[in-house]
Amino acid sequence: MRVLHVIPSISPLRGGPSRAVIDMVAALRLQDVDATILTTNDHGPGLHPDLVTGRWQWHQGVPVLAFSRWSPPVAALREFTISPELSLWLAGHLKQYDLLHIHALFSFPCTSAMVQARWAGVPYILRSIGQLSPWSLAQSRGRKRLLLRLIERRNLQQAAALHFTSAAERDEAAALGLTAPSLVLPLGVRGPDSQAQPTGSSNALAPVRFLFLSRLHPKKQLENLLEALALLQRHRPEANWELAIAGDGDPRYVAALQERARGLGLGERCRWLGFVAGEAKWRALEAADWYVLPSAAENFGIAAVEALAAGTPVILSPEVAVAADVARAGAGLVSASDPEALALTLATALERPSLSMQASALNLAQMDFSWSTIALQLRTAYRQVLTSPASR
Repeated sequence: MRVLHVIPSISPLRGGPSRAVIDMVAALRLQDVDATILTTNDHGPGLHPDLVTGRWQWHQGVPVLAFSRWSPPVAALREFTISPELSLWLAGHLKQYDLLHIHALFSFPCTSAMVQARWAGVPYILRSIGQLSPWSLAQSRGRKRLLLRLIERRNLQQAAALHFTSAAERDEAAALGLTAPSLVLPLGVRGPDSQAQPTGSSNALAPVRFLFLSRLHPKKQLENLLEALALLQRHRPEANWELAIAGDGDPRYVAALQERARGLGLGERCRWLGFVAGEAKWRALEAADWYVLPSAAENFGIAAVEALAAGTPVILSPEVAVAADVARAGAGLVSASDPEALALTLATALERPSLSMQASALNLAQMDFSWSTIALQLRTAYRQVLTSPASR
C-alpha cells in the first residue's frame, strides 16, 4: 500500500501538525505501509535549512520530497505556501499512489493535491488540523469563505474520509453540513527516550513550576495565563511559583507578550526559553509541576499529550480537545480560560500534583496515545477506504 502524505510544511516552527505527520509516517512504515511525505521547504518566514528541494531525502527517519515555497514579501501570500513545482510533480506521479492523506486546508499544496486527486480518481483522506472549528473559520473569515465556496467545499465533500483527531473536532465541523465519512482517530506521541516515572512532590521550598510550551500565537491565549498569574500574585503574594514559557512566534507578538508580563509585575517570575525541541523539550516538560494551555481552540493538543508522556499533569481549557480525556483519567485539571477562573485553578495547583495524578498522566499517554496502536488503526482505515465501492 503506497500512501503519500501531503502537508504544506514540516517545519518545527509550525507546531504540532508538522511534528505529528513525521511521527505518523514513521509509525505507519513500521506497520508495512509505504508512507512518504510531500511538502515544501517552508520554515516560517524563512526556508527550511535542512531540506533539499526536488529530490527525495531521509529526514528525521522518514522519506520526504520537498519543493520550493514561493516567498513573496506579502505575508498572506507566503502563508498560502504556493509551490508550482510541487503541483507539477504531483500531476506526473499521483497515480503511482493508492491513497493520499492530506494534512491541512486553505493552503496551496493541499488544495491542489485534493483537486488533482479528484480529477485522477485517487482517493484521499483529509485531516483538517482544526481548521473547520468556528474559531479557526473566523480568522481571515472572508478569504476562507471565498475558498470554501470556490473549491474547498467540493474537496471536503469528495474526500474518502475526513480525519478528526477527537469527537469534539468532528462535532464542531458538523455545522458545515458535510456528508463525507468521518474518521475519529487521535494522534500519538513518541515520549522521551528514557521512560518517565512518577516522582511525587518536589522540595516543598522550591517554587511550583508552571510551563507553557506551544507556538506563541494569539489562539493559545498566553495573555490570559499572564493575567491569571497576576491575579494570583495579587491575592496570594506569599505563594512561591514560576512560569517557564517555551515557544516562538512573530517577533513583534513575542515582544508584546514580554512587555505585558513586565507590566503585570511578573518579569522576575517568568523565564522565556524560546523555541525548544528534542531533549531540551523533554527536560522542560519533566522539570515542570504543571503544563498549562488555556487555548481558545485545539483540535487535539499534542504538546499537552507530550506533557502527559513526561509524567507531568496538565491544566487545560475545555477548548483543548484532549481536556475531556484528562478530566476522565484524573490526569490534570480543566479550567475555563478567562483570567479569573484560571487564577482560581492555579491557586489550587499551588498544592502540586499528587503522585496518583502523575501516574494517571503517564497511563493516559501510554494507553490512549501510543503511535503503534494508532498506526494499526490508521492502516485498517486505509484498507477500508481502498476496498470501499466508491474507491473502485
